[in-house]
Order: sequence, then structure tokens, then C-alpha cells
Amino acid sequence: MQDLPNTATELDYLRRQQYRAGWQDLLDIMISGIAENASDEDRRQFLNLMGSRLAGRFPLAQAETVGDLEDQLNRLWSDFHWGFVRLHPGETHLIMTHHAFPAAAPGAQEQRQQWKDGLAAILEGAYAEWLLAQGGQPHVPLRWLPDGAEGVMTFSYQNGI
Repeated sequence: MQDLPNTATELDYLRRQQYRAGWQDLLDIMISGIAENASDEDRRQFLNLMGSRLAGRFPLAQAETVGDLEDQLNRLWSDFHWGFVRLHPGETHLIMTHHAFPAAAPGAQEQRQQWKDGLAAILEGAYAEWLLAQGGQPHVPLRWLPDGAEGVMTFSYQNGI
């Protein structure tokens, strides 16, 4: 288990380390372009589909435990330099907190919310696909809960949201 960064300075350092020129700039341009040319719901659905396809390209082995699933996801995120996730199971739900996700490309900080919304939609689609492949039910939604926490995205997998 990784220790969580506990200061804004540490989080900024991690984000600078994970920045990859080229791919991050292109993804930022694509998210901005989609946001400028599609409604919020169309953008979210399209980026969900892209996340689902990403998960399909990088399938996970069948997990025996929630901890095993978390470990598999974190190995993948480590390879991508996309931060890490913590899974918090409850009796009737699963909360996923994705920490230290990639920041918007340098020079695009004025579009930080657009970047976060787009990346959240991609992660939402990927996590939903992986949970479905682990035996989840297609009628149970996985949704991003925009909570405003710096450097953290929270997702809820729960029937009836």
C-alpha cells in the first residue's frame, strides 16, 4: 500500500513527475475539443466509451478479493503513471478513490476543471468495464462523485444512485 501525499507540495511534485509530453498534451487538446463541440452529456458518454475501450485493451485477471483487484488496478495505473486507487467496500456499495491522477498539461491550467471532468469520464468508463468483467451487473452504475477534493476523484458503484 502506498502512502498518500499529505501536502500540496508533494502532490505537485508527483504530478510533475508523471507528466508525459505529447500524450498528455494531445489528450488535453482532445478533451477540450470535445467539450467545445458536444453537450456535457454527449462528452461524458463518449469519454466513458473511450475508458471502457481502454479497460478492454488492458483486461484484468479475475480477482479473488477486493485487495487483489486494487493491487491489479494499481499495477496498471503505475505503468500508465496515472496515480493510484483505493477501494472501500461497504455492505451495499463500493467507493473508489483515485489519487494523484495526471494533471492538465502545463499552460492549460485555466482548463483544469474541463480536464478533470474529461479524465473522470474516462476513468468512470474504465472502472465500470473492469467491475463488469469481475462479475458486476450491467444495471448497477458506477458514477463519479465530483467532491472537489484536490488530487482525488471519488467514484461510487451502487445500485439505485
